[in-house]
Amino acid sequence: MASGVVRFGTIDYAVFALMLCISVIIGIYYALSGGKQKTTAEFLLGNRKMMAIPVGLSLLASFMSAITILGVPAEMYTFGTQYWMIIISYVILFPTVALVFVPVFRAVDITSSYEYLERRFSFGMRSLGSIMFIIQTCLYMAIVTYGPSLAMEAVTGFPVWISILVIGVVCTIYTTIGGMKAVIWNDVIQVLVMVGGLIAVVIVGSQRVGGFTRVWELLEKGDRLKFFDFNPDPTQRLSIWSLMIGGAFGLFPLWAVNQTAVQRFLSAKSNKDARRSVWINLPLSIFVVSLCALCGCVIYAFYHDCDPKTNKAITSGDQILPYFVLHVLGDIQGISGLFLACLFSGTLSTLSSGLNSLAAVVLEDIIKPINKRRSVVLSETKATLITKILALSFGVLTIGLSFLAMKLGAILTTFYRVFGVVGGPVVGVFCLGMLTRKANTRGAYAGLLGGLIIGLWIGVGAQIYRPPLSIAQLSTAGCVQGLNTTFTSNSTFNPSMNGTAATPKSYDGLALYKLSFLWYSAVCFLVTFIVGIVVSTIFPGDHDSASVDPRLLFHFKRCCRRTKGEHDLASCQQDREEVFPTQLNGPYREVKSTTGLIKESSM
Repeated sequence: MASGVVRFGTIDYAVFALMLCISVIIGIYYALSGGKQKTTAEFLLGNRKMMAIPVGLSLLASFMSAITILGVPAEMYTFGTQYWMIIISYVILFPTVALVFVPVFRAVDITSSYEYLERRFSFGMRSLGSIMFIIQTCLYMAIVTYGPSLAMEAVTGFPVWISILVIGVVCTIYTTIGGMKAVIWNDVIQVLVMVGGLIAVVIVGSQRVGGFTRVWELLEKGDRLKFFDFNPDPTQRLSIWSLMIGGAFGLFPLWAVNQTAVQRFLSAKSNKDARRSVWINLPLSIFVVSLCALCGCVIYAFYHDCDPKTNKAITSGDQILPYFVLHVLGDIQGISGLFLACLFSGTLSTLSSGLNSLAAVVLEDIIKPINKRRSVVLSETKATLITKILALSFGVLTIGLSFLAMKLGAILTTFYRVFGVVGGPVVGVFCLGMLTRKANTRGAYAGLLGGLIIGLWIGVGAQIYRPPLSIAQLSTAGCVQGLNTTFTSNSTFNPSMNGTAATPKSYDGLALYKLSFLWYSAVCFLVTFIVGIVVSTIFPGDHDSASVDPRLLFHFKRCCRRTKGEHDLASCQQDREEVFPTQLNGPYREVKSTTGLIKESSM
């Protein structure tokens, strides 16, 4: 960092340390109170008694991590405001999750989301889904752990490796001893800290620039004020189609079938609370992403004629937000510490959720099935101890993998690529099971393999043959003695010879490698779903579509209304008979005949 910039003070360190201490204290509290985390039901699911608001805020905190807090402002600063329109995809994402996925997962009474794949297809498919989740989540946690560590280095000079250790150790401690309750209530506090930090940056930063009118004027002059581009070319980095459709598919692996999300749905005390926890995130996610986007807009306006990266004050675009905070707000004691606590809160919440979910998946999908085949009975006490050891072990593994994240590039695009390549095929398999009776095990295997092959082909090719980027000009004409330590609110945009812009180069890779990172998940999903249907149709085997457990399927007609009289009861009975046909026999007879069970599974 260039000299002359205000550094972290004692109060900033105190604010940051307080945030970490609160996280650990919450973990200790839930380790010593209630059931004291002595059962897997309490440790992994909070005894299924959590209410909608804390579950909803926990979901927001888990998925609005350092990837959003650092990545979105960096995107706004570098490429312009177009990515802001990702919020349109939320209108597709959250209603689909609330109305399609939550009811099905709640109906089948599971702990791991991948238990669904065994009930619908086979144990082998369940194992594959679990393994892919473990790989995907470990990579994801490494990325979000590295993000704020990079920020710490930018604003304090602390080496990245020290920050990674601090995050990893603190999070592993409170997750291992406090379980799901500690994770969720820590998330609630952490999301409030995140929002508070972002609001402070937007308000104070815009005042230093000269108001939002001035911000918008500079964005327009800098060729960064653009929202809607209807170009259908899928190789274009961003368009309204890739943001709206590709963005929704890119987030489905995280919000719809990911164990981290499903575990939250299952921890809710009722179906209504589970659905509400998802609906709550529609406006909240729009609000938080918009705050991050506004941060990026304000930062560009401030540095429009003195780019810190060109000026070598920072080394990565993902450092622009923390650098701006220290530079602009560093003279206010405690604000820099609050912002860093905001960043670490996003990482702690994501990491703790991932550790708890990984422990659940390994226990339910690997250890218990192995013991069952060996006729070994696993006691509740031993199972709980194993989950805690697993959470601890994955915490250590995440710390190690975080050092590799430094080689992956910008965290926002890396996130979409990882979840697209690995998560897209998995969502495709779940949708094969939920949306069609025809899909069978052969089709699921073929679809998953096809989606993975296509995803890895595109992803690896794009990493080797990196597509050229078109970046609007960045200037250093307004820098004072090589330092961006002053700003005049009435300065004007003045591109100069010192400005930098990406120069398009000849491209040697396949056109497929230029596919927008937002389309990765959608392409992998479509390949998986189409191949799965085709193979299931050509090779039906002994699969009987009529024998599929109706609880495993999504139904438009479900008995979801509260009955208030004989007329309503009759209507509900009619819907019930359409959803659960009377010809079903065997293990599903109880589902057909037990009104309470059907009503619960249908809500």
